[in-house]
Amino acid sequence: MTLPRPATAEPGSAPTRPYRIAVWGPGEVGGAVIRAAVADPAFEVVGALVHNPKKDGKDIGELVRTDPIGIAATRDREAFKELDVDCVVLTPAPAAVIKGLDDDVIDLLESGKNVVATAAYHNVSMPNWLSPFRKSPQRMLEACRTGGATLHGTGVHPTFIVERVAMTMAKAMSSVSHVRSVEAVDFSRAGSMWGGLEALGFGADPDSLSAESPVARGGDIYYGDLTGNVAHALYGADSAEVRVETSLRGLPAERDAQVGATTIRKGTAAALHLTHRGYLGDDHFFTNEECWYLASVPTRPARSAPGAELVYRGDDLPFGGFTSPIAYTLVISGEPAEMRTQLEFGIGSGHTNPITTASVRAVLDAVPAVVEAEPGILVDDVGPHYRHDDRVRLP
Repeated sequence: MTLPRPATAEPGSAPTRPYRIAVWGPGEVGGAVIRAAVADPAFEVVGALVHNPKKDGKDIGELVRTDPIGIAATRDREAFKELDVDCVVLTPAPAAVIKGLDDDVIDLLESGKNVVATAAYHNVSMPNWLSPFRKSPQRMLEACRTGGATLHGTGVHPTFIVERVAMTMAKAMSSVSHVRSVEAVDFSRAGSMWGGLEALGFGADPDSLSAESPVARGGDIYYGDLTGNVAHALYGADSAEVRVETSLRGLPAERDAQVGATTIRKGTAAALHLTHRGYLGDDHFFTNEECWYLASVPTRPARSAPGAELVYRGDDLPFGGFTSPIAYTLVISGEPAEMRTQLEFGIGSGHTNPITTASVRAVLDAVPAVVEAEPGILVDDVGPHYRHDDRVRLP
């Protein structure tokens, strides 16, 4: 039996009409957002901004492999910005951040459009190497107040895994000294995510990978932001107080293999280990690890059966026996005892990556809160929050 999802409105109330949304960049995540929103009566999709000339003017529904909705996608940014919407769902490629994305977001906010983003706005106050090339946090807040709009960044990771799950776990502790988050994902079918396997560093000479590599720097707009959010949630620390150290290493393949269009040569990187460590002074309070591997790359042929895989899910993990290609391990250290958990995303029957699906729910569930919020920059708050029990009523 499949139970219906609760209404997206606040408990005890319902919107008088669907939330009108438009999607900026309907790729894998944006397309999945559109499909979910079309199927949800709480939302109405009224526009989409595309970048590929071949998609310009196409029906939005057909572009994302669902029924036509009678509305055409556009490449015209100014026309998109003129749409009458409650919220713009921003699902850009990470590279867009260094190509003037802040200017577009400011235009949207100043025109009164709320924005929910899946990249770059999880923590606008967190300084990093990109800060000199971006608009200041104060400028983003000014745009919100000018237009009476709200900006919010969300997704699976950052947001759901750490800011919600791990920080909720931390609420059970009397004190927290360190949080460790490990994401382990098989990227064999990642396709064009973050520019493709080669752009990520797969197939590269392991000695060429470092904290200065593009994927490590790109990771700062996710995992650096995340580090600042943990410091604030646990200790009330300002982002400027947080120091982040980044490292990237490649684990070599032991023989040649082909993964899609990418050739992995013997000795080149068949798995990546990207780590962000957060410090307050000399106190190491947070570690985020991204373990990305290619399960179809064989290794150690002399000591394993044919077709053995290089599957790297992290070192010194508290659990074993992972079977899913998408898994998370969380370890919360402190008093009265260490807490550990593991989450795995199984692969369903649909064509959407489970992480993408979970990101979609994080995005759509945020829309009502963002629309109803006072103008400003919204971040996740794990609570505690309470509400009256509307199941109990007086006659």
